[in-house]
Amino acid sequence: MTKLAIMSDLHIDVNEFGAFERDTLLSTLKEANVDHLHLAGDLSNDFQTITKPFLADLSQDISLSYNLGNHDMLGLDESIIQKQDGQIIELDGYSLIHLAGWYDYGFNPNKTDGEHLASKNFYWFDRKLNRPLSDKSLTEQSLAKLDELLLQAQQPVIVAMHFVPHSSFIPNHPYFARFSAFLGSPDFHPLFLKHGVKNVVFGHLHHKHNQVIDGIHYQARPLGYKREWQMVQSFLKTYPQYLKGPTYEFAKRYRFIKSLPEFQAFYRQHLAKEFLQSISFFN
Repeated sequence: MTKLAIMSDLHIDVNEFGAFERDTLLSTLKEANVDHLHLAGDLSNDFQTITKPFLADLSQDISLSYNLGNHDMLGLDESIIQKQDGQIIELDGYSLIHLAGWYDYGFNPNKTDGEHLASKNFYWFDRKLNRPLSDKSLTEQSLAKLDELLLQAQQPVIVAMHFVPHSSFIPNHPYFARFSAFLGSPDFHPLFLKHGVKNVVFGHLHHKHNQVIDGIHYQARPLGYKREWQMVQSFLKTYPQYLKGPTYEFAKRYRFIKSLPEFQAFYRQHLAKEFLQSISFFN
């Protein structure tokens, strides 16, 4: 049976992926006997000039597929987004369905659509995207496409998507309240129940989750930005003399240590482990 690995949120531009990162990723997958790699969105902020060459390079050494995330959509025409979105890959013994998904403000029902849109247009990354439909219409379109794919697919099915499919994964914290509306939709879960889906992998939130809800095993192991990596926390535990300022200021903390010789050596030693923690495996 095909061994599948699913990853998301590599952000190869922000994370400054080069030959070492590529080779370490491939060796990690090879050691895990992976046959097919799926990348569930947010590879970079430039699909044409950064993501496509990266995918072409990786595909020389491993079978792979991908779906778009919101960052990948920057600068893309809607016709290209729709052509990329929503596919079935028949693997040995099961089907992989992948699509981006979208959001409909359902994770934050306490504001009007107008208030959500004003907030999105003020600070959220997706204000830069040129999508012709409303967010709710885009979500309805995504749900209809997923419903059709689930009817066609060989069972059992694994679904890989970018956006968050259940409210249980939205942090209950004031910081997240302002953008929870743009993280996903609660309407994906009932659709998974309707079709008997048992495995769903998602990303976008940059938080790791592993939870069964109504018999559906949800996994999220996004790589995220380097400043968020477990490696950074491990380094600061090993070298507490470099722990400066508040521990929650991830960006400042990372900027302070990233050029240190000690951290550069630690990074090269622990990158494979960071990748391994950010992969969902299926046999």
